[in-house]
Amino acid sequence: MQTDINKVIFKEKLNIENPVIFDIGTFDGNDSLEFLNLFDDPVIYAFEADDRSINLFNSHVGESPIQLIKTALADVDGHITFYKSDSDTRKHKRHNHEKTWSASSSIKKPNDHINIFPDIQFGNSVKVKSTKLDTWMIGKDISKIDIMWVDVNGGEEEFLSGGIDTITNKVKYLYIEFNAVDGRQLYNECLTKEDIKNKLPNFKELGTFNFMGNFGNVLLENKNI
Repeated sequence: MQTDINKVIFKEKLNIENPVIFDIGTFDGNDSLEFLNLFDDPVIYAFEADDRSINLFNSHVGESPIQLIKTALADVDGHITFYKSDSDTRKHKRHNHEKTWSASSSIKKPNDHINIFPDIQFGNSVKVKSTKLDTWMIGKDISKIDIMWVDVNGGEEEFLSGGIDTITNKVKYLYIEFNAVDGRQLYNECLTKEDIKNKLPNFKELGTFNFMGNFGNVLLENKNI
């Protein structure tokens, strides 16, 4: 397994104190808080669709200056099917008082996830708000996104499809999870790391992190920005 990424890498590479950061699939907002503490004056937008994670975000982030947008970012403007994860035994160390496990929820139906992580169930699907990133950006005074931190649990293809113009032309660093490796797919028809890189030819890989054999994260840099 490769190690966790150290967010200091972004501070060193950007050499600014007011980056624009998108935390997509924010869960409880902890990554946003770490960025908030890393930089002096960041502008942070956090996106989340699961109502249980939104509740965790509100309690964990509190009054911190992070803008929460309650939507999934996918390839649909409207509503989309959302598969809620849960577990009878698994609890997050920051929220061990919670009775649910929302950290694996996805717009994609689980596939090998069920066998690899049998303690996590997906018994409830609902409709949630969905927005294309490119649509959301319309009218926003955001000329550049310095860091895009993406954890959408198998929904990478839909996210990229709905935001390809923004990602291609405005994102400097993209840190994104992949959920398919060597024929194993945690979620139905999710992308491998190579699939993601092939969709983003103007990005180069800087490293792979948190690789667990079945999923991981890749850091990409836009060569044109």
